[in-house]
Amino acid sequence: MSVNIRRAKALVRHILRDRRRSASQTSGQMMLDIEKWPQKWQDKVKHARLIALYMPIDEELHLELLLDKLSSLSIKVCFPRVEGDEMEFYEAETTEIFEKGSFSIPEPSSDSKKADPSMIDIMFVPGMAYDLSGTRLGRGKGYYDRYCGRISSEKRPLFIGVTADKNVFSAFPKDPWDLVVDALVTESSFLEVPENKMKEERS
Repeated sequence: MSVNIRRAKALVRHILRDRRRSASQTSGQMMLDIEKWPQKWQDKVKHARLIALYMPIDEELHLELLLDKLSSLSIKVCFPRVEGDEMEFYEAETTEIFEKGSFSIPEPSSDSKKADPSMIDIMFVPGMAYDLSGTRLGRGKGYYDRYCGRISSEKRPLFIGVTADKNVFSAFPKDPWDLVVDALVTESSFLEVPENKMKEERS
């Protein structure tokens, strides 16, 4: 990572954190609702075998509606757990028994079944921000970049980026290893990333 890119990313994160602190605390939680998506993308979710989700913090969109939908369809889900400098995903039927983990984020117990990365069909990836090319800006720890970088291209899941409307930028500085998603969703919009359209065609 060049010094200029690192500084630029730090500035964007600083702006986003300041914006979050100044935002109204009574705005209520934002929910992700796949019923508003294009039908072909709804079908991809509904026909998946294993889907990776996340536990929301700060302004991240909440996934209760999606989790209820997946449960009704008997689709397996998994959630991240930070283990040292790495992150792994563990299968979970409910989030009610999660334990407080790294950064005070609820996580599955290590006694849960670890998910095989090659078996994940779709991964919902939260981001502090995304740009219109589908590039993710994370919180700077690199957990998702490292985890997703370990998955071979042949086993690559569909990546669906999730952020708030106000955190979508036309472009921002990026590094070669930054995760680029196949689709970007907010509380009110769905964007299919043109550069990744051929990947989206997989069943």
